[in-house]
Formats: sequence, C-alpha cells, structure tokens
Amino acid sequence: MKKSNYIVLLFTLIFLSGYSQSIDRLIDQSIKVDSLNVPKNSHQSYFPKELVASEQNNNGKKFDSTSILNPELRFDLPTEWYSEYLYAMKEPLLFNRKTEKQIYRFTWLRTFDKPMTFRIEKWRSRYILYWKVLSGKGGYDSGELERTMLKILSEKEWIDFIDLINKADFWNMKLGRSFTGTDGSEWIMEGVDPNNYRVVTVWSPTEGYFYEACNYLISLTDLNISEKKKY
Repeated sequence: MKKSNYIVLLFTLIFLSGYSQSIDRLIDQSIKVDSLNVPKNSHQSYFPKELVASEQNNNGKKFDSTSILNPELRFDLPTEWYSEYLYAMKEPLLFNRKTEKQIYRFTWLRTFDKPMTFRIEKWRSRYILYWKVLSGKGGYDSGELERTMLKILSEKEWIDFIDLINKADFWNMKLGRSFTGTDGSEWIMEGVDPNNYRVVTVWSPTEGYFYEACNYLISLTDLNISEKKKY
C-alpha cells in the first residue's frame, strides 16, 4: 500500500520544528554497526531517540498507527519510514559517534519517483559528494540499491553549498513539517560536525534557501532530473 495514502487529508501531523543536539549527548556505542557505521539490521533508527519521542499528533499525544481515524489505515512513524530507505541505501548513521568531518545529507523521498540521498563531506581539505538511488518509489516500497556514485568537489563547490546552508539558517531552522495531502515529497536534511547533530524535514518545498541548498547538491551530480520532477 502506498505510504502517502495513509495520510488522512483532514489530519495534520506536526512532526518536527527542527532538532539539534550536542553530539556528545547522542553517542551510543551500543548500536550495532559495521565498519562503515551502517546498522547491522533494518530495525535501527537513523535518528536519535529524542527525535522519535517528539513525534506527536496535533493533540500533543504520542502518535501511533491506531490513532488514525480509520484503524485500517496504518503507517509507521516518519522516522521509521525514513530509516527504511536509508538502510536500503546502506547509508551510515550520522548521530551515534564523534566525527572529525563536516557532513550534510539530503534524503529525497518523492511519492512516485526513485528515492535518493546526497551526502556531502568535508575532511580537512578534501570534499566529496556521494549519491545513491533506489529502484523503488518514495511513497511505496524502497526497492533495491540501483546506483551509488561519488565525486571529488572543489573547495569553491563546498563553499557555495555552505553559503546556501548558512542563508537557510539550517542550524536554527524552525520550519517544521506537516502532512496536508496525499502526494508530494519529503526533503530531509541532516548535518553533523565535531560538536553537533541536526535534522530538519520539509514537505515539498519549491523555493527558498533550504530548497536551493538541496537542489544545489542535485546539480553537482550527473543525474538528469527535470524541473517537473523536483517536487
């Protein structure tokens, strides 16, 4: 069943106004990961427990699948949904250990199109962009890992991206996210540096610096995505 159809039109779930935390408070050595920091099973959340605990409905109660008006319409917490795709891409966790890098990861889940993730990393004077594509659809099943690529970036390309992140005020974003329809896309941006971790998610943006920062990562790849498909 299509995940986005689980959303009742008149039901709005306020998920996140932006979450950031000192990385020191998030370190969890008990999480089972491989040498690349990829979880060893699909049940591990890609987001901190504190974030999961903040997933509430508009009555302030913890959201669960039985709180929908129609009990036949069941869907996971958003973080479980997002984690399913990140695990299928064999992406690393970003919050569970200290890092010397600066990393940003944009996860793009469009209802009718292939799920993608774009991870840009700075370590010392080296800049790399990784992108991955699944064979499924963002509102349906994740599918299989179809493509994984990387590109060495210039310092200017990194600076241009960071300029957009700063203009979006990413580390202080209070944009939130609401489900208000049945189709669209999730734009999820994580950031981590030696001191902090942050994640924000925006439903189907079409303009603004947050949109431009994500779109800039897409433009650095060899993916040929029409403007119509950037929903």
